[in-house]
Amino acid sequence: MKNLIEKLLQDDIWNISGSIGKIHTDKLECRTDVYEIKAEYSVDINDVYHYCGCFRNISDEKITLNCLKSKFCLGGGEFEVYTQYNGWQNENIGKWQELNTEISVSTRGIRSTYGASPFMAIKNRQTGRGIVFHLLSDYAWVMQVRMVPKDGEISVGEIEIGVNSENFLIDVEPKESINTPDIIFYEFTNDIDFDCDKLHKYYIDNYSRKSMPVVYNTWLCRFDKISFENIKNQISRAAQIGSEYFVVDAGWFGTGKNWGTQRGDWYENETGGFCGRMKEISDIVRANSMKFGLWFEIESASAEANILKQHKEYFVESNGLYFLDFTSKAAREYIYDVLKRFIEKYNIEYIKFDFNQDVDYDNNHCAYTKYHKAYRAFIKKLKRDYPDMYMENCASGGMRMDLRNAIDFDSFWLSDNQSPYEGIRIFKEGIKRLPPQCIEKWAVINSIENFEPSCYCNETEKIISTNDGTWNSVVGVHQSFLKGFLSGGPIGISCDLNALSNKLLAELTEHIAMFKREREFWQNAVCNILIDTEKILALEYMTEGRVKVIVYTYKVSQESVYVYPKIDANDMYHYRGKVLSGSEIVKNGIEIKLNGNYSAVFAELEKC
Repeated sequence: MKNLIEKLLQDDIWNISGSIGKIHTDKLECRTDVYEIKAEYSVDINDVYHYCGCFRNISDEKITLNCLKSKFCLGGGEFEVYTQYNGWQNENIGKWQELNTEISVSTRGIRSTYGASPFMAIKNRQTGRGIVFHLLSDYAWVMQVRMVPKDGEISVGEIEIGVNSENFLIDVEPKESINTPDIIFYEFTNDIDFDCDKLHKYYIDNYSRKSMPVVYNTWLCRFDKISFENIKNQISRAAQIGSEYFVVDAGWFGTGKNWGTQRGDWYENETGGFCGRMKEISDIVRANSMKFGLWFEIESASAEANILKQHKEYFVESNGLYFLDFTSKAAREYIYDVLKRFIEKYNIEYIKFDFNQDVDYDNNHCAYTKYHKAYRAFIKKLKRDYPDMYMENCASGGMRMDLRNAIDFDSFWLSDNQSPYEGIRIFKEGIKRLPPQCIEKWAVINSIENFEPSCYCNETEKIISTNDGTWNSVVGVHQSFLKGFLSGGPIGISCDLNALSNKLLAELTEHIAMFKREREFWQNAVCNILIDTEKILALEYMTEGRVKVIVYTYKVSQESVYVYPKIDANDMYHYRGKVLSGSEIVKNGIEIKLNGNYSAVFAELEKC
C-alpha cells in the first residue's frame, strides 16, 4: 500500500507558476531567496493520507501566481476514471470513463459542487487497484488526469488537483502565505464504493459533529404558500411523531407574496406569510418541546431588494444577480447583525443556509479564495457565538455538498428531488465522498386511504411520495422502503402531516423512536456498499460491535440474496438467534429473505 502511495510523490509534485516562473521539484519542502513551499502529509491506521501545505512569499516584493496545483504521478498502466456530475434534482450522477488522453472536472463559481464533485477515483485496469482523491476546496477548483508521453513510446498517468486557473491571477504580498491544495487520498480495491468506510472512519475520528436530529421543514408541505394557520396546524403533529426541530423555510420575509424579488431584505413579512406573527409560531414550537429554525439565503439579493438601494457597496453584481461581498468587513458585519437580530428575537436554534444562484466571475481574479476565507471566518464566528446552533447547508439542493463544507456545517439537504428512489441513489453515490451522518433523508409523503386493491394486492391504504422536487410527479412507496430510506443519516419530514393517515403517522412515529434509541449507533457507523445492481442495493453500516445491513429491492425475481459483510473473521456474531463465526460469514455470507419489489429488509449482526 505505502509503496503505491509513495510513488505518487516521487516525481515533480507541484504545478505552481507565475511571476516566479514555474516551480520544478520533487521535494515536499522547497526554499529559495524569494519563496518557500512546505507541505506535509499524515497517515492514519487505515492508510488514509491527508496532504496539505502552504506557499509563502519570503521576499520584499509581491509575487503573482497564475497556477496553484498539486501533482501526483500514477505511473504507467491502463486507467479508468470515476467522476460525478451535479445538477438540480440530479445530484451525484457518477460514471467511469476510460482514460485515453485527459479527463477534467471543475467548478468555476462559488458553489463547490455545482456541475461536479471535488473527488476523483482512478483505477488501474491491469491490477484492479486504484486511488481515490478528495479535495477540500476553498476556491473554484479543478481535478484533471492525463496520459503524458515520457521517454519516447512510454507514457505515465499524471493527476493535478487544485485551484482552477481560469481567471486566476493572485498577488501574494511580502511575508504573506497562501494554502496549497488540501487533499485526502487512499488506495481502494473495491470499485463499487472505493472502500469509502476508510473516509467515514477518518472523518468520525477527526471532526466532531452534533448529534443527528429529527427535523420538520415546511418547504415541501406548501412550498412558499405559508400562513399562520397552516403552519400552526403542523406543529403539534410534528412534535407527536418525534421531531426535535421545526424549521420554517422560504416565504416568511419581504412584503406581499412575491418574496423571490426581495431576497436580501431580511425582515418579517407583515402583509404576507405569517403577517407579522412568526414570534407566535416560534413560541408555539417551543411550547411543543421542539426547537425553532429558519431559512436564510444570506449570500444573494434580488435586484429589486431595498438593501441594494441603501448599501449597494455590500454586494457584487454578476449577470444581473447580486451577491454579498464577504471580502468586505462592512458587508460581513451587516449580515451578521441581521442573523443576530433574528436569532435573539425568535430564539432560533437551527438555520438552513440556502444558496440558489452562482457567481461565475471573480472580480478579484483569485478563484474566490478571498471570498471563501472570509466566509469560513464568518461561519466560525457564528458557531463560536452560538455553539448550540444547528447549521444545515443547502444550495439548490446539493450544490455545496462536499467534504470541506461537512467540517463547518452539521448536515446537508440531500436534494430538492425528494423521491425515495432517487434519494437513495443520490445518498448511495454521496457516501463515496461523504460520511453518511452528514446526508439528510427526507420523508415527503401523503396517504391514499380506501384504496381499491387489485390482483394480489390486499392493501387498502397506499403511501405516495413526491417523485421530484415539486410534487409534479408522484410515486408509490412501500413502508419498508421508506423506513430503509430514512436510515443512516438525519431524519427529515416535509409534508402535510394532517393529510397522513393515523396508521402512517403511527409507523413514522415508531421508526423515529427506534432511530432515537439507536442514534448512537448511526452516529458512529461507517457505511459500505455490498451490492449495487439494477435490482438490488445492499448497504452495510458498521461500528466496532454491530453491523446493520439494509437490502433495497427494485424489480427482483428472487426470494433471497446473499450478502458478505466486511467483518473480522476472528470474531463471533449473533445473527437471528444463532451464533456464527466471522470466518463462516466471510466464507458463506448471510442469506436475507426478500419482500418483493420496491421494498427494504433489515438484518443485524452483533458481536458476541
